[in-house]
Amino acid sequence: MESTNADQRNVMIDLGKFVYSLVIVFYHIYRSTGAHFVSGRYGVEFFLLAAGLFFFQSLEKHPDTPPSKRILKRFARFFPWSFSAYLFTFLVMRVVINGTTSFPQIAEKLSEDIWEALLVKMSGLNNGHGLLNSPSWTLSSMFLVEILLVGCCSTNRKVFVNILLPLSLIVGFGYWRMVKTAAVEDWLGFTTFGTFRTWMVYCCAFYCLKLSQYLRKIDLTRLAEALLTILEALCHIFAFVVMTHWDTRYFQMCTILALFVAVSIEASGHSLWNVLLRPFSRAASWLSSFSLSIFLMHRPVTRYFEMLYPETDVYYAHLLPMLAVIFVCSLAQYLLVTGLIRLWRKNSDKIKTLFVRNQTPNRIP
Repeated sequence: MESTNADQRNVMIDLGKFVYSLVIVFYHIYRSTGAHFVSGRYGVEFFLLAAGLFFFQSLEKHPDTPPSKRILKRFARFFPWSFSAYLFTFLVMRVVINGTTSFPQIAEKLSEDIWEALLVKMSGLNNGHGLLNSPSWTLSSMFLVEILLVGCCSTNRKVFVNILLPLSLIVGFGYWRMVKTAAVEDWLGFTTFGTFRTWMVYCCAFYCLKLSQYLRKIDLTRLAEALLTILEALCHIFAFVVMTHWDTRYFQMCTILALFVAVSIEASGHSLWNVLLRPFSRAASWLSSFSLSIFLMHRPVTRYFEMLYPETDVYYAHLLPMLAVIFVCSLAQYLLVTGLIRLWRKNSDKIKTLFVRNQTPNRIP
């Protein structure tokens, strides 16, 4: 989810975000029948690995950035997307589907749901209650985990890297594997659905970055790069096979491992796919950014079509119109948010001078 120049983008990671966003869309479309992508939500792990890798990469490149400024920048990065998706979801879910039209009802629901837009509603300990827009849990958990990681790295990086991080993986995955049920209530929800799941994948992303940096330093032959590229493809194929056939925490952990290997190879620069697809880097960069809108906007659309066509056969008969609406709504959000961000970056100093005297420019990229 980091923004870089098009020539610095990793094509395979960018395309992976778009592809796995579509997997998550089809998971929600077919969730009631389990016909396709029975565990398509594991696609979230790819987003978390990529986001975690870029997050730790940013920590290494800019170690002197004050923690408070770094946290504020991350909130400013997440909030426009979260808030715009929240407004759309509130309109679809509360007003259109649930029929909330009177001012007292709307005010009550706004007071309940606004915390979702502020990235504080979903921590995993949700007592069995879901979000208004279920995919938004990812942004909420990412923000909470990144606050904790910034604190750990700024307080005592050596203790965190050498003790807390590896212990988190060993104890966390061990607990995740041994617990008998995987419900979404109480502590188990925190582990299997919410913030602790994000923490675990981010910890994996740290080692993902280190492995990619190690591979980058090695001057591999074309044969070795070809073998790594084949391994990368096999890891993605394995992830797709799992997502279409199995839905257990053991396969989820295996999927994390497969995606860990794939992302490490892609980030190392030794993937031949990156070389072959480099002419399409700008298109891949756009698809990567657009995938966030697809991820955040698709669920209210699918819920609306579920309400409109309760019969399963009729619902699936309208698959193409539903996909068209998802893409149109996602494109509208993408253009709106990116347009507002560009407008702010261009005119932020002028806007600040309207309210603050002697304002020193202090942009948040």
